[in-house]
Amino acid sequence: PPSLQRCLRYKIEAKRKKRIQISVSISGSANTRLPAHGIFPLHVLLARSSKDAPGEGHSPMYRFSRACVLTSFCESGDSGHTEATFTIPNMKSLSISQVRSLDIILISRGQGGQNLSENCSENHAEYSSPQKLGGQCFWGKIPIDSLGSSLDCVTLSLGRTVELTSEISMNPGFIEPSLLEHDSCLTFCSLKANATGSYKLKASIDVQEAGARDMRLSPYNIYSYDDVPQSLLPKIIRLRTGNVLFNYKYYKNLYKSEVTEDFTCSFCLVPCGSFKGLECHLTSSHDLFRYEFWVSKEYQAVNVSLKIDTRREELPTVAGNDPGSRVFFYRCAHTPLLSTILNSLPSLTNFVLSDHQGSKGVKYQKRQLRRQRMYIHISRN
Repeated sequence: PPSLQRCLRYKIEAKRKKRIQISVSISGSANTRLPAHGIFPLHVLLARSSKDAPGEGHSPMYRFSRACVLTSFCESGDSGHTEATFTIPNMKSLSISQVRSLDIILISRGQGGQNLSENCSENHAEYSSPQKLGGQCFWGKIPIDSLGSSLDCVTLSLGRTVELTSEISMNPGFIEPSLLEHDSCLTFCSLKANATGSYKLKASIDVQEAGARDMRLSPYNIYSYDDVPQSLLPKIIRLRTGNVLFNYKYYKNLYKSEVTEDFTCSFCLVPCGSFKGLECHLTSSHDLFRYEFWVSKEYQAVNVSLKIDTRREELPTVAGNDPGSRVFFYRCAHTPLLSTILNSLPSLTNFVLSDHQGSKGVKYQKRQLRRQRMYIHISRN
């Protein structure tokens, strides 16, 4: 059933690999005009905004689940604390209202004169704790729906990274600590802010599919599209992605081929999400056949052949090549009418309704036979 198909692990993994992974970092070379108190530690959150503001002078209420902290510019080489990474739904879900309400929130509580990158290993838990966000700050946001219009679906489907730059207006505000402790919510009050004025902050954003690394490991995805015109590139990628070639082996090494799309099973037409998922589905749901899975630069293919031992057990026994020696089973019931008909006929195979005389009676008897239930074993010689 469809509900069971959605719960399969390989389908869940294939769906997760289609999600979008966003990495946010700050470049020192691109931000030459910053306030004297500095911008680090810089907290980065993925939050969902509500429609209504708590009151006058407040921003919308934001609910978040995890906060990342940046302690230095990306040029410092400290990869653990110069980049914040989040995962959002796939490209098809970016137009849904729940996804469109997502924002990347940047909160700066600059502490001038402190070299946070040197002591980050000792105090990283303290800096990244959401409860430490309360108080005076500068904040800005990057709407997720604004990124959707800038993303190239073709580039993402090839496993490549899309590099974007966003200019954020950092405004002064005040965060109530009580909301952070209980509900992981925050709102920014401009009326309680001590600082005045704002500044611009440029953020580097790298976007790619979550399964981009695994995609590069397959020889099928190393195929070069350099010779394909740009106008035909989306169509060619759609035709190649998920296509699987099935080669069926018949008697005396005869082959018949078939191609399915979207990693679909050729027997029951169930989409399996990935080539690995198709392998799991075929070996578990259609185990009467033997499969050989192979991937090259041009094809993702499955060679299908019938298991010899299984064929002997499941199919009727065949003596030579004479189909007349097969055994058939018919279902009917013991009745006086049936006994009379069987005694009057030399064999069941000679019972032909071609005689026009008495056709009504024969037709009635035929209908009666169909309504009866009984197993009779008849060997056709």
